[in-house]
Amino acid sequence: MTGIERLQKLVEGQEDKALLKIVTYLTSREDLDVFYLNEEKSLKQMVDYIKDLAKKQAKNGYCYVDDEEVYEWAVTYFSKSNEELNIKKTSIPIPTTKKEENKQVIPEKETHGQLTLFDMV
Repeated sequence: MTGIERLQKLVEGQEDKALLKIVTYLTSREDLDVFYLNEEKSLKQMVDYIKDLAKKQAKNGYCYVDDEEVYEWAVTYFSKSNEELNIKKTSIPIPTTKKEENKQVIPEKETHGQLTLFDMV
């Protein structure tokens, strides 16, 4: 499998037009094919990386980024290691089982011939 094929497989089923546009650009860059084979890289992590860079440019809550700059960030993401980009390795949390709480068993009340209002409910 080539790197471009890996990218195309990662984007299958995606409907986000912006992501599709970025991946289309990346797949046109055959010179970066070997970088796309890096298993530590994912499209979700790439999007997070790009969003973080855009947030740093935001002023008063607004940000405008040219397509070319986004493409450059995507290329940088794939061409550098996560360590170089200061991206921490994300681990999938292992589900833990909850210990059963000590449930106090309340014994049923013995009846001695007469019913109470609460017995009828």
